[in-house]
Amino acid sequence: MEKIDFEKIPELWALCLNDKCPKAGECLRFQACSAIRESFQSWRCVLPNAWKNGECSCFQKMETVRMARGLNRLYNKVSDKRARHDIREELMAHFGSNGSYYRYKDGQRWLNPEQQQHILDLLRKYGCQDEEVFDEYADTFDFTTLV
Repeated sequence: MEKIDFEKIPELWALCLNDKCPKAGECLRFQACSAIRESFQSWRCVLPNAWKNGECSCFQKMETVRMARGLNRLYNKVSDKRARHDIREELMAHFGSNGSYYRYKDGQRWLNPEQQQHILDLLRKYGCQDEEVFDEYADTFDFTTLV
């Protein structure tokens, strides 16, 4: 199993401190606590009331997934100028703002598998069947779901 790198944990990503949880051994939120530096005295956390009826609403399985980042290569796969414009407009709407879109486009934020699939589905709508459209790929933990 890959070791958790503290530098990859986003500041707003919630950790879990519930060592009594039966799923603690397989929960990325709980296991990430061990990567926190001793100099830190506070961090965003999952509260005990997330656990209800035998399930935690914030549970995230500790597994590596194929993450991607950067949208520049994607536009090279689409030859039609109008289609590139329409794809850009749809992605800006999907990500919610120009700033957010550009953070994904420039590779500052990772795209989880669901986000990647959404983009691949969008490209298929415009005739692009290529599966390798992102600038970079990495098999790592998914820290994109805040809570």
